[in-house]
Amino acid sequence: MEENHLVLRGGRIIDPANNFDEVADIVIRCGKIQHISEIGVESSGANTINLKGKWVIPGQIDTHAHVAGISRTVDPSLGYGMLAKAGTTTVVDMGGTGKNLIDGIKRNGAGLNVAGQFALIPGLTIPSDNPSKGEIASTVSDALRQGCIGVKMLGGYHPFSPETTSEIVRESNSQGAYVAFHVGSKDSGSHLGGLREIPEILGEGRLHICHVNSYCRGVVKDSGDECKEAIAILSSLKGQINSEVYHAVANGTNGACDKDGNVIANVPRNCLVARGFEPTIDGMRQAIMDGYASVISVKGGGISYIKGKEALDIYNKSKTMVGMSFPVNLPGSAFNLTTEKDSVGDFVVDAVSTDGGSHPRNVAIQTSMALVRFGAFTPMDMASKLSWTPSRMMGLLNKGHFSQGADADITVIDPHSGEPVMSFVDGDPIMINGEVIGKGGRILVTAAAERTMSDSGVKYQVIDLAESKLYQNY
Repeated sequence: MEENHLVLRGGRIIDPANNFDEVADIVIRCGKIQHISEIGVESSGANTINLKGKWVIPGQIDTHAHVAGISRTVDPSLGYGMLAKAGTTTVVDMGGTGKNLIDGIKRNGAGLNVAGQFALIPGLTIPSDNPSKGEIASTVSDALRQGCIGVKMLGGYHPFSPETTSEIVRESNSQGAYVAFHVGSKDSGSHLGGLREIPEILGEGRLHICHVNSYCRGVVKDSGDECKEAIAILSSLKGQINSEVYHAVANGTNGACDKDGNVIANVPRNCLVARGFEPTIDGMRQAIMDGYASVISVKGGGISYIKGKEALDIYNKSKTMVGMSFPVNLPGSAFNLTTEKDSVGDFVVDAVSTDGGSHPRNVAIQTSMALVRFGAFTPMDMASKLSWTPSRMMGLLNKGHFSQGADADITVIDPHSGEPVMSFVDGDPIMINGEVIGKGGRILVTAAAERTMSDSGVKYQVIDLAESKLYQNY
């Protein structure tokens, strides 16, 4: 008998794509799933790992995290290790650059696969907040060439007009680039009002709507009513959108103020006003001292939320240019948006993400397992939202399932604690019992980036976004 490379023995295998939920062995050969068999498969010469009592799902794919952004205070690439520890095997970075992806994975890669979204920041990565059609087209094509799979609009921070937003979507669709939107335009805000604009902005186009729960915090009306309206909007766009929610109460934003002491971005302004603080530098300082606002900083070798006097010192020394967090995400909104199904039984929101990475809120597995224990999710639902559907969203046809020949990307969960305890990429372990052992990684790119990636020395894989849920039948 041909020797097996690896056998994962006796775990509960949960594979929604193949409607498989049984205790069995997974046999891996050369980084691929060879087969799933009854317990006790012949494994002469194989490395065997006993997973009795554990749950085994296709590797968790985080469709919204941050490992390659532009930050003055923390190194976003530290997020690779944070995600690996959290059981993630593939991540979509929502707002960096190709250069940062390549640099970060070389320095701090933890064995993960990563696809990047190019952040559209007026005056920095795109000429202005009123770019011409030609400037939009060249920005999108450059993003693809440098190793990103598409672009992300940061409506809560760097909004465009509805017309420019629509043109960015149209041009991205035309070039086959993945396009994502933290909603909000110059005519609205990063709340339900921004979500209401999507149907007109989108037309017949295709779009990834980021962290839907962020627009259901009770800014416009009661949060429960906001969720109902958000679900109705998303349902009306079925077939045109990808979407995700995250479950952490803590959000991620920044504290930047202008020369007059006014908080610049829409998101932190909303957070301050919601609790009665002025959207100014003094209001931000008071929110920090009152324990409402936290500063994101490196402490003890990792990225943490810092509070109180220590946080205020960091905020002042950074001259307000620092990442921050507020406890504004509502568990009820996350629950409603995560569990809602449409009239044919499909989840309205596609996936559970983290919006984490270099933000210390990588809890998608733990919170999804909590929904299983609560009875709001079946184990199949959990694996679908964490692995199977995310793989379809991105067109990663060889991931998210345990079919013969699929990539051996695997996440192992302790069902009693709800914690990820082991993960594999291409059959190689990248995390064991919370210890990250993976190195380097692979960047997922379109064909436009092949020359860039060949020159980079980083492992890469060309993916075809025409196979993604976003562009199927487009």
